[in-house]
Amino acid sequence: MLLEVRDLVARYGAVEALHGISLDVGEGEIVSLLGANGAGKSTTLKVISGVIPTAAGTVSFDGRALGGLNPEDVVALGVAHVPEGRRIFPGLTTLDNLRLGATARRASRAEIERDVDEVLTIFPKLRGLSGKLGWTLSGGEQQMLAIARGLMAKPRLLLLDEPSLGLAPLVVKDVMETIARIARDGTTVLLVEQNAHLALQIASRAYVLETGRVALSGDAATLLASEEMRAAYLGSAVRVAQA
Repeated sequence: MLLEVRDLVARYGAVEALHGISLDVGEGEIVSLLGANGAGKSTTLKVISGVIPTAAGTVSFDGRALGGLNPEDVVALGVAHVPEGRRIFPGLTTLDNLRLGATARRASRAEIERDVDEVLTIFPKLRGLSGKLGWTLSGGEQQMLAIARGLMAKPRLLLLDEPSLGLAPLVVKDVMETIARIARDGTTVLLVEQNAHLALQIASRAYVLETGRVALSGDAATLLASEEMRAAYLGSAVRVAQA
């Protein structure tokens, strides 16, 4: 497995947010983390990427323990985290936001520019916005830029936190199709997503978190067909998708 999480515990001060979760992500997969707000999905990504320390348990990436590493070291090993809220630098252009994604790499300016051009083939709309400041982009354009900036780190594993949040349905569809393409092109994806139905359509497997524990797990098709999953976690998303 490319990513192995075992018995992971995480805390915010005295409050325990993760209570011993375990999960695996294989090379080339899209694996989704699902669950209600406050279930521990974003916290899991933050522990993997080194933003929050591990209180107990282990996180291993390609056989190497990530516990104790700072976020820059985790990125350098091949794990990029696109956080919830996009975090675009508003005073920088689209192009400069992209270049910042490569700062953890020891790459020449020429290499970075080649990588920018490669990323822009995945996100062609951003090419025409390369000189625009971050704050002038629409929500969907900012989300595409955030993902593209993550890819500039040349990650083997891309952590995506709520990429559809606040976006119009048609834009969400484009974002999901792009994530599927990224995985087909060889980048493994661990996806935290509020739209469980859409996430399960592009994922191979999923884990459902409930108050800091894994409540359900399995392949995406099985979870989509599960009455328990539909009643507890899909709800209106399924009804809307089937309407």
